[in-house]
Amino acid sequence: MLSDKSFPVIQATLPLVGSRSGEITPKFYNRLFAAPPELMDGLFSRSNQRNGAQQQALAGSIAAFASHLVTHPGTLPETVLSRVAHRHASLGITEQQYQVVYEHLFAAIAEDLVEVITPEIADAWTEVYWLMADALIKLEKGLYAAQANGVMWTPWRIVAKTPAGTGSMTFVLEPADDTPVTEALPGQYVSVKVTLPDGLRQVRQYSLSGDAGTTRSFTTKLDDGGEVSPVMHRDMKVGDVIEISNPYGEITLNEDEGPVVLASAGIGCTPTASILRSLAETRSDRQVLVLHAESTMDSWALRSK
Repeated sequence: MLSDKSFPVIQATLPLVGSRSGEITPKFYNRLFAAPPELMDGLFSRSNQRNGAQQQALAGSIAAFASHLVTHPGTLPETVLSRVAHRHASLGITEQQYQVVYEHLFAAIAEDLVEVITPEIADAWTEVYWLMADALIKLEKGLYAAQANGVMWTPWRIVAKTPAGTGSMTFVLEPADDTPVTEALPGQYVSVKVTLPDGLRQVRQYSLSGDAGTTRSFTTKLDDGGEVSPVMHRDMKVGDVIEISNPYGEITLNEDEGPVVLASAGIGCTPTASILRSLAETRSDRQVLVLHAESTMDSWALRSK
């Protein structure tokens, strides 16, 4: 929790730092990629860097964490931390990388707030960062330890590739080596590493739309302006071997007997399809309500599943 010394400083400076986050985070990423530029290869999304989505995510998460510490003293935003930890684990984030991020983030803060920053402000925000980082590191270590293997990326072979509604494609994979396979939970996702035509490797997360367990099946929507989905839809073939992560994702089907409400839109129907299949296979008698929004019936990727 925030120390008595840092609490009033964060409370007083949160509006300022929050208002400047849109300027701080681009400076941070410019510094980060100038130092170890290989981070863009297989870790950060080049598309999200171009459109600013990654910057907004970082700024939003740190500001939200600091705000929670101020408005709810003595507690942590467990739901938000869990979501971030699962995402980080699916990318293979390591404890050492938090130090790298800290160095460049606080250099960016000092640069942007040079006229107002003091040692007290710097120390208080350092405390916020490491409270968040330490909580995430602990969660991520637990997620890694729960896997059936200690490998970040394992090879899987594409054994089927079939259209699934207008502009969508379902990929079915089987292990391409003897690495132990973690049993996935309905609603989880995997990261998929794809090599682009220019040689850069990019990672995307796809919800598992098929059976849970030790199989891997996911459905993707073609984005003509994107970098990864066109390669997957047009270039990847049955028999190709790709690298994927272990399954992650905190939004899964709970085991109680209460009613289930599944709401989705567009390609967001993929995790709900996995959950529905699990309910059917276990012959669950739970009451289920499915709500899905789609532009046309033909575009509903998994309507027949």
